[in-house]
Amino acid sequence: WAGHCQQVCDDLSVPLIIRTLSIEQKKGESLEAVARDARYAALAEYLPEGGLCITAQHRNDQSETLLLQLLRGAGAHGLAAMPASKDFSTGRLLRPLLAFTREDLLEYANKHKLVWVEDPSNQDNRFDRNFLRNEVIPVLRQRWPGMDKSLSRSARHAASAATLLDEMARSDLLHCKAVNNQFFPPGIACLNANLLAGLSSSHYANALRYWVRMNGLSVLGDERMQSLIHLLEESSGKGSVDWPGGVLRLENNILWLCKKTDEVQTADEFLDWILPVPLQFQNFELQATKVRGEGLAQSLLDDFTLRVGFRQGGEQCRMPGDYGSKPLKTLFQDLSIPSWMRDSVPLVFLDDELVAVSSLWSNPHYLPGPDEEGYVFSIHHK
Repeated sequence: WAGHCQQVCDDLSVPLIIRTLSIEQKKGESLEAVARDARYAALAEYLPEGGLCITAQHRNDQSETLLLQLLRGAGAHGLAAMPASKDFSTGRLLRPLLAFTREDLLEYANKHKLVWVEDPSNQDNRFDRNFLRNEVIPVLRQRWPGMDKSLSRSARHAASAATLLDEMARSDLLHCKAVNNQFFPPGIACLNANLLAGLSSSHYANALRYWVRMNGLSVLGDERMQSLIHLLEESSGKGSVDWPGGVLRLENNILWLCKKTDEVQTADEFLDWILPVPLQFQNFELQATKVRGEGLAQSLLDDFTLRVGFRQGGEQCRMPGDYGSKPLKTLFQDLSIPSWMRDSVPLVFLDDELVAVSSLWSNPHYLPGPDEEGYVFSIHHK
């Protein structure tokens, strides 16, 4: 296959990149789906900004895709099958041959004396798509010769329905939007659970599926959707629903959507911090910016060691406007920082004194004077 592509490209003086991919299939994953995702991920690496990635799927492929989605119990988005055009990486993915059947393309290839190779794996009926193509669809096509055209039309109808569902979801989510705390990374989205629960069941199920999809997470299946609906309707108002790659957490009437890669990775020991160099962690860095009259007075660093750690229990700190220190746990509660996030908030110490809590606040006792330089801290997620 690669040799044939190389020969064709050499004849046409077209540059060619050949990549060999290692596929890691986890338990329960479809090898076909894993291989497809790996192929598109590799293509995305080479697509320039604003570029076009053009693939050669045809109408027969569209029929196979729709039937596979139907057999998997897909909704409107799955039954829309393959779009002719969509956003892809930093450009667009185009499928210009979806209007043509395999027979149309064979006729063209023979007429123009094109040379091609057949992928031998297409005959392996252990794969669902091949079984449909080789065993099922020929029987269907004998009974319904125009099935490919009809299925293509059904996919377009499903795509229109999916577009309408997305428009409804965007409207519902705008109504249910919650204000995100400044500490949380952009990847952690949140909704007002009370407003969400006020929607009809079909509306909020549709809104949640769209919300999950737009945040780059895998589809929320029926079982986990029911778990989430049950969680939203419970009187306790607290809990979580996990699935591969993500977790939905409910607390204080806020529903949080977290990619598992976005959750802050903590360290067990204190780390010395030499400013102004950012302090690196697994998936974020803690930065310090000089600001006149704000933050932690720079002059204090001459006499004390700056260290960063995470909550162990028993810490106390003073907030701006307070006259004395309070337990950190109480301050977190006052700021409505969810309990599941509190152990992941970086704490800045001068020796053993807690002087700043991430980007949330600095102890006013250590403020610089109006004309002195201070450090203001911020988190930047990778």
